[in-house]
Amino acid sequence: MKAAAGVRLIAMGWALAGAVPESQAAEATAPAKAGPIVVDTAAAWTHGPTGIVLPAAIGAFTRTEVSQSDHGLADVSILYQDNVSRTALTVYVFRAGWPQAPLWADRLSQVMAMSAQRNGGTLAGPPSFAAFAPTGHVNASALRVVQAVQGGQWQATGAVVIPYGPWLVTMRMSSATLDAKALDAQLTTAAAALHVPAPAQPLPAAVPIIACTDTLTLKPAKHVGPSKSSNSLIDALLGAALAQSQGAADEAEAKGDATSEPPPYAATLCRDPSSSIDHGVYRAPDDRQRYVIALGDAGITLAVGPNTLSALLDKRLTYSATLTMFDKVMVYPAYASLPPPDQAIAALDREHPQSETSDGKSITIHP
Repeated sequence: MKAAAGVRLIAMGWALAGAVPESQAAEATAPAKAGPIVVDTAAAWTHGPTGIVLPAAIGAFTRTEVSQSDHGLADVSILYQDNVSRTALTVYVFRAGWPQAPLWADRLSQVMAMSAQRNGGTLAGPPSFAAFAPTGHVNASALRVVQAVQGGQWQATGAVVIPYGPWLVTMRMSSATLDAKALDAQLTTAAAALHVPAPAQPLPAAVPIIACTDTLTLKPAKHVGPSKSSNSLIDALLGAALAQSQGAADEAEAKGDATSEPPPYAATLCRDPSSSIDHGVYRAPDDRQRYVIALGDAGITLAVGPNTLSALLDKRLTYSATLTMFDKVMVYPAYASLPPPDQAIAALDREHPQSETSDGKSITIHP
């Protein structure tokens, strides 16, 4: 899943980026052209925004294609193929909401069943998780997950998730000839061949996510109007500025310029029973005031929780909903109470975001 259905990628309204007219702002935020990136097939390719190097070959795997989505270099995929063992390897590099290994390894394990069924098979037994330290890293902050498959096109399938600041590197491997043990060995070798820069502050060791012991039971929430000390435009601008500030902090952390506390996404989460194949609902085990929804398995999140800005400026507690989609962060109208996850997801189809930040630089406001 690469996008939530119905989400508006460009918020129409005021563009606050050097006082440019709205028409110019729309042009500046036009999506990149999706498709293959022309590269030298015999040479390593470097992903510019992160500096991650993708070699022309990884063991017996030969790189066959580098491509980007309409989010440009914020979402790229690199295809490798081993024709002898009939094994496919795809590496993804993308900006992610909540960029930690446990959450996204859990999502990948949840959707593997759907992938196996598409190829005529079913998963055999539970997934096998293993934490490991990426090449050059101190802690085992990455996760590998492997599943055996019975029937259909594949014998085994697996994935790797490596965090890097606001970015994730994921690897997906499926094989028609390798069993789960052999595929796990191939994934281990492939992951070791990638040199993902180490974070300024070592992330905690990755621990596979387990189900929460209780379920969030929430009543439908109502939206709130503008604060007494502000208006809808200012509320939207402040929300966008906060998202922009967080994005800058994440980039600084990745580049080694940060000296602050570990980021929020380093927290330990559990999977709420309201999760489904399409989306996962995650929260801290003892936190019933906020949650993050992983939409699909490709880095898109909807974070819902207390709005710290409204609490500071107007001394009232409201709950914000923030959609992170690769290079874009969209802030939706606030709620008077914590909404059920299904309500927050449904609002993406029905409502405009109040503000949107693109590439952590330009802010677009929908008044």
